[in-house]
Amino acid sequence: MAKEKTYDVFISYRRQGGAEKAELTKGELIKRGFRESRIFLDTRSLTSGNYLETILHAVKNSKSVVVIITKDCFKDLPTDSTWVREIEYAIEMHKNVVPVYFDGITGVRVDEVPSCISSLSFENAVIYVHSYADASFDRLVSRLPKEPVSLPKWSKWLIGAAIAGGLAVGGYGVVDHFAAMNLEPGEVYVVDSPSAKSYHLDRNCVTLKNAKHKIKKITEEEAIEQGKKPCKKCYKED
Repeated sequence: MAKEKTYDVFISYRRQGGAEKAELTKGELIKRGFRESRIFLDTRSLTSGNYLETILHAVKNSKSVVVIITKDCFKDLPTDSTWVREIEYAIEMHKNVVPVYFDGITGVRVDEVPSCISSLSFENAVIYVHSYADASFDRLVSRLPKEPVSLPKWSKWLIGAAIAGGLAVGGYGVVDHFAAMNLEPGEVYVVDSPSAKSYHLDRNCVTLKNAKHKIKKITEEEAIEQGKKPCKKCYKED
């Protein structure tokens, strides 16, 4: 029996006003490591068969449902709206539902939303800000689990040896190296100034040497929310 198709993300949107934002969101998720084949977007992923059944089946087989909220998207909805039904089904299935607010929207009132999906107004949403687009999508990614990458056996051995505390790389123990950063998982260093644009892994990063303000630890999520980006020295790209 063939394995049933599953998805990391189902992108839910109203075609009127939401199609462009849905495509943008899909593209940004792919840039951030999500596989295109594991993102469901109806304009690209639909096959033959009953439309609604196919949509609901995809919702059922998705880990997360990203709901694109745009200006006036809840106005003049048809009574048999497929969009509303797919959101309702995602809520019924207890999926990880993440609304994304576009067009300057910062919140949705209960009385603006169809009663069958009223809980959507209470979900912790991601607010898209055009001037901080990258940070907005980084924030979204932090809310979306994805299928883990399968590691070769030697990589698992390497990680295990590092956790055991003995493996040396470049003259330093792997675990000792991270401990030397004096950071808890998910923490980063930032300069306590509104003008600071980056966050760091290394307290002694060369870019911090001339900092005129206090250097403090915050979570990476907080740094992203503040519009900060990873330091190019601390996060070297291969």
